[in-house]
Amino acid sequence: MDDPSLPDSTSVDAASGPSPSSSEAAPSNPPSIEGLQERLAHGDETAFEHLFRQLSEPVFRFICGMVNDEALAHDLTQDTFAKLWSIRDRLNTIGSLRAYVFQMARHRVYNQQRSEEVRRDNQAELKRLHPDASPPSPDRTLDARLLQDLLDEWVAELPKRQREALLLRRQNNLSHDEIAAVMDISPKTVNNHLVRAMKRLRRRLYNHRPDLRSS
Repeated sequence: MDDPSLPDSTSVDAASGPSPSSSEAAPSNPPSIEGLQERLAHGDETAFEHLFRQLSEPVFRFICGMVNDEALAHDLTQDTFAKLWSIRDRLNTIGSLRAYVFQMARHRVYNQQRSEEVRRDNQAELKRLHPDASPPSPDRTLDARLLQDLLDEWVAELPKRQREALLLRRQNNLSHDEIAAVMDISPKTVNNHLVRAMKRLRRRLYNHRPDLRSS
């Protein structure tokens, strides 16, 4: 069975910790971890459910103690057992399954903490580089979108060679020499096309928004 998802009858309750969702009561003499490991390695879903019942709560408590966040601990516990299920065919090559599961959980905690650290560093760097940065207002966003739509229309109405040179330059960041090679013209002619195209666009922009002329 190649489906990496958890069997349906396993779940973790974020408020009270992991518990089997099945109404079946936990057996008074649960099967040994070693026996479950052998069965799980052969894809036995029932063995996985038994293993989940035995280990999910201690794994959840372990993770919760490291992250101090029940919701996050819930997600990481589920992720740990989902991963365990996905690699079940390799479990007969490891020693202690109990230790292995906790090691998987620990790795998930560290990975999550590293990701969170990177996210915080990126936010701090963004704030340092742009201290006054703030999301644009809805009105400004709409205005910018409408202006972009108009600009696209005006570019589409440019003479063919001007439009071609402008798109190669602006959208694809080609150099004058590269555009010249693409269009089989001289770099000077490329420059002429670009200058004329920008003049046309600038004129239409100022006709549409005279307030931008002085800005």
